Amino acid sequence: MPRDPRKHQKALMKKRSKQKAAGQRKSHQQAFTSLSSQAIIRRARTFPLFECWISGTWQQDEPGLVEILLARRQPDGDICYGVYLVDKYCLGLKNTFANAGFSLTRYQNEVRDMIFPEIEPLECPIELAHQMIYASIDYAAQFGFQPDKDFALTQFMLAPRGELEEPYQLTFGKDGKPFFVAGPRDNAARIVKQLEKTAGPGNFDYVAMLGAL
Repeated sequence: MPRDPRKHQKALMKKRSKQKAAGQRKSHQQAFTSLSSQAIIRRARTFPLFECWISGTWQQDEPGLVEILLARRQPDGDICYGVYLVDKYCLGLKNTFANAGFSLTRYQNEVRDMIFPEIEPLECPIELAHQMIYASIDYAAQFGFQPDKDFALTQFMLAPRGELEEPYQLTFGKDGKPFFVAGPRDNAARIVKQLEKTAGPGNFDYVAMLGAL
């Protein structure tokens, strides 16, 4: 029986449509792969969440530092991620960085297993991660401290402020006031001077090495 030319034409058009769509997907992935890490991160808000982890001690009063790792799956299958070190006592978002284009294996070996070397992490609801980061920035801003400059980039790993619910009761400071614990890279003299100006003498505590002030 001779084949129906209309059915043949319809099947041919369907095949070509699939080939065109596959070609477009491949072209899109190739174009995406050519982007720089920063360009990928700036688009990260549209990527699905891969995982999120937080320091297992985040609910405890000590040590006052909370680390958050948030990763998203790129359209090409690779992983991009952001890391956020929050100082709940005083400085807010003390350090942050992000990267992109990591294979799953590389991400697991070089990032996820290295970020929490001493404290066992917990799976972190995305709402908690956002609230912890944004609220810490707000707390530190009261005393004139800004988030780490790289937040200008790593903010794009997060949803915009106010987009997610904030159901957690988070507290910052220690005993109701800022408590600055000087780290090896902190300009202790400058920070203490800032606290004297904004919080006022007697309204904050600090710990610093001898000779640091």
